[in-house]
Amino acid sequence: MLLEILSRLPIASLTHFKITSHAGYDLIADPRLPPMFCNWVSDSDPCLILFKYNFPVSPSLQLYFVDSEDCSGRVRKIDPPQHSEVENLVGSCNGLLCLSLIGGSSASHSLLIYNPFVGDAVRVPPANPFLNQFEVFGFGFHPRTGEFKVVRIVWYEKILTVVDPALDVEEVEEVREVMVQVFTVGTTEWRNIGATPPQLADVRPAEALVEGSLHWVTVVGMGEVDDIFGVTSFELADEVFEEIPHPPCQRFVSRDYRLSMLNGCLSAAGLVDTLHFDVWVMKEYHVKESWVKQFSFDPCSPGELPSFVRRYPKVICALKNGEILLWYNNSPFTYLVSYDPVENRFKTLQMSGLPNWFQAVPFLPSLFSAKATMNLQF
Repeated sequence: MLLEILSRLPIASLTHFKITSHAGYDLIADPRLPPMFCNWVSDSDPCLILFKYNFPVSPSLQLYFVDSEDCSGRVRKIDPPQHSEVENLVGSCNGLLCLSLIGGSSASHSLLIYNPFVGDAVRVPPANPFLNQFEVFGFGFHPRTGEFKVVRIVWYEKILTVVDPALDVEEVEEVREVMVQVFTVGTTEWRNIGATPPQLADVRPAEALVEGSLHWVTVVGMGEVDDIFGVTSFELADEVFEEIPHPPCQRFVSRDYRLSMLNGCLSAAGLVDTLHFDVWVMKEYHVKESWVKQFSFDPCSPGELPSFVRRYPKVICALKNGEILLWYNNSPFTYLVSYDPVENRFKTLQMSGLPNWFQAVPFLPSLFSAKATMNLQF
């Protein structure tokens, strides 16, 4: 009965109980508690991970946590893994964070899989470095295989020596190559999968994990004036790229075209013209006809925001009260805003300890150890 009660508490309350009581520590460490807690965590009631850079004091990333309850709680700092400085947040999945660390190889990022509430981590072995390389990552879990995987798309230079027999001369050429590699958490090395990656529209990590697939905004063609943008997935079980049917709407402006997951569905949102920000949801995954325009609003209309804020939002997640959480960037300040689609009303969220500038991702907390992530069923 006591474990059943504990499984329904917010994660922050559980961790506080763990560090303030010997009895609490023993109860939280009970192996029966993590799956019980997992049953009460819902995609429609996510917590948040906030992250900000500490420039000019330090190049490292500071992590913060906001508990659920419509994201109205207190902001808490998250301690980084011991002796580690975080460079970037690659992704969040089932209570685990994939972090890029400072201080690894100058040619390849050092990665860590970390559960901030259990406090343990799994270090990802370094991938092979290449000449003048650039990397983009994705992190996710596939329920069919029960595996967590990290995807690495790396662009690099390759030097070729070309021999002209007629002139008896050698020429050195530099060509640009691209490679896709996958690391399965619990194994010991990266695998080259031989896939040809899509042309990414941006250098961000994968934005949405839906149905066991990571998703990026990609360039899928060339129009008369500009590139044509779409959505490409990487299916984590079969490890293949596939173009996803895009919403049947006017082409989104590329700089505002972002992906997210809303209530378990793939969502695409972006600016259509200067007064319309559309949010589309794919109700049935991979079915083009199931795209529905869920919301449309004037992105510059939130009355509680300062009048000088004219940037366009990013959709973070759906809240359990039916509202949508938006992130507005007006550097050096950022804002979390909830949007009520029924009343067409915006509200700026005020939280104790909120940094002036930050980015945000949804987070489903877990009590599973990062070192025991193989063959888990979520």
